[in-house]
Amino acid sequence: MKTMRILSIILLVIALVSVAPASDRMSIRTLGMGRAAVSTSRGTDAIDINPANIAIPDIGSFNLSLMNTSFRASTELFTYDIYQKYFTGIDTGGTKRGPYPLTPQDKTDIRNQLPDNGMTRLNIESMVAGVSLETELLGGIGFAVIEHAGVNFAFSRDFFDMLYLQGLPSNSKYVFDGTSFEAWWYQEYNFSYGRKLPVTIPFLKNLYAGAAFKVIRGYGIFQTIKNNSSLENRTAITDTGKNSMIGNFDYLAIHSGVDFFNNDNSNHSFTPTPDPVGKGTGFDIGISAEFVDGVIVGLSVTDIGKITWDKNVLQSTGGGQITFTGYTSEIQDSVKNVVKGKNSPGEAFVTDLPTVFRIGASAESAKVPFLKFLPGRLILAVEYAQGFNESLGNTTKPRLSLGAEYRIIPLLPLRTGLMVGGNDKLRWSFGFGLDFRVLTLDFASDNFGMFFSPKNFNVASFGFGLKIRI
Repeated sequence: MKTMRILSIILLVIALVSVAPASDRMSIRTLGMGRAAVSTSRGTDAIDINPANIAIPDIGSFNLSLMNTSFRASTELFTYDIYQKYFTGIDTGGTKRGPYPLTPQDKTDIRNQLPDNGMTRLNIESMVAGVSLETELLGGIGFAVIEHAGVNFAFSRDFFDMLYLQGLPSNSKYVFDGTSFEAWWYQEYNFSYGRKLPVTIPFLKNLYAGAAFKVIRGYGIFQTIKNNSSLENRTAITDTGKNSMIGNFDYLAIHSGVDFFNNDNSNHSFTPTPDPVGKGTGFDIGISAEFVDGVIVGLSVTDIGKITWDKNVLQSTGGGQITFTGYTSEIQDSVKNVVKGKNSPGEAFVTDLPTVFRIGASAESAKVPFLKFLPGRLILAVEYAQGFNESLGNTTKPRLSLGAEYRIIPLLPLRTGLMVGGNDKLRWSFGFGLDFRVLTLDFASDNFGMFFSPKNFNVASFGFGLKIRI
């Protein structure tokens, strides 16, 4: 159907851009600090992370952020070195590369390092525009328009074994259980508010609290509900002497996508702003407590809510089982139909927003007595993040982050951090900014190690942002 063809094109574009994943990636400053953001984010950076921090005074009372964007790609299948060695061909001296002839040992080496159902993730998040205002009278007010898009896909080890390594020899059977595909694209309108609470608590200097309400517009979703497919090449036991191929394609997927062509118009004119196919609402809550000058503990729960997808909903189901001997054009058509399955109108369905709990602490050297001897301004931070679901790129695997920002030269803040947990292995992040007080440019990567070991990395990440402060 035309709608799904358009959705497929959109998702392909997303994937191509992404090879170039959580809301804390839109704060480029804290992305370079290992994503330790719940206690360190300020102004527009606090939107979608901890709304309480919008009320904490910082450089400038008014913030305008434009196109704070992060790109990220990761894979559990193999490293870039293995991909480059085995899957990009060999130099033939001409304009085209020739195929790499895999030896039996090569095939064994590749298969031994492949995980079963290894996941590949492609994500892009962008705060298209965000504003925040902080005053003693009103507290902190923030608003942002945020784009979320991503693709996750997993392939079973048998899938690669059949496609690249072994083919379909006699008496071979490949099971594709766990092979899945997920993609999403939604837009968020975030209204955040935070303020300093007029309370007196022993051992507590300041207490800030905040909340956010978000309106969600969904433009595309694809989810694999189940996949229990297999393919078997059975040795001939009939008089024909031909092997029998047995295929079982039992899968279920549900999807919904926008139509960029106005079907209500007789000439089907293109519209760049199609109506959403999903709608929802969400909430963020957060608090930040300053125990002594420069020491802050932050806590937040973000993306509490759901999206209901109720337009252009289709359900894809597998075509069942087929057994054939030999291969003819009629059989070819039958195989295609079974593999392709069938699409039918589906019912409205609901997806949870990627809910995350964060708790962390930070200390600023210029305010903490035992750190004041350090030149410049040093911020140290630690954070624990725990996802509550596996929805829309989220994970229930906890993540621990350690981060730092050092301004020995006020114009050039340097940032670094370490992260362990989540969907990836230990990562080293790095970032820097060009801070001209009124105008700030930030750049960061949460896997800076890829620049030092380009052949062995399996996570690529980069973020950039622009902020105006008054």
